[in-house]
Amino acid sequence: MFGSLVYPKKVIFMDTTEGVSSVIRPYWSEATGDRANVVQAQSDMLEIVPPGTSKGNGVKMLLNHLGVSPDEIMAIGDGENDIEMLQLASLGVALSNGAEKTKAVADVIGVSNDQDGVADAIYRYAF
Repeated sequence: MFGSLVYPKKVIFMDTTEGVSSVIRPYWSEATGDRANVVQAQSDMLEIVPPGTSKGNGVKMLLNHLGVSPDEIMAIGDGENDIEMLQLASLGVALSNGAEKTKAVADVIGVSNDQDGVADAIYRYAF
């Protein structure tokens, strides 16, 4: 019955913005060290994933499979879990209501997701 253990692929904590950033994130960052990636995907949500797990690495795998260069893509994001993906793409668009760390690495800041930021970025930069 317990012969093979299944390990979680992702653990998510949700709390207030203050609780996540001042209590939960510091605790789990220290507790996991380099054995996991700890990312504040949204202001009130913390994700813990296996090391090397990121949207950036997922996009790299897809690009390799398709034979497409990062120079040929645009990425759009708003959370800290989008940072590696934005850095990989030739054009990284952060939404204006996104995390400050995400906006800091973006090539351009688009309108907010409340104003259809993804559609706006595609229209402005892909067509």
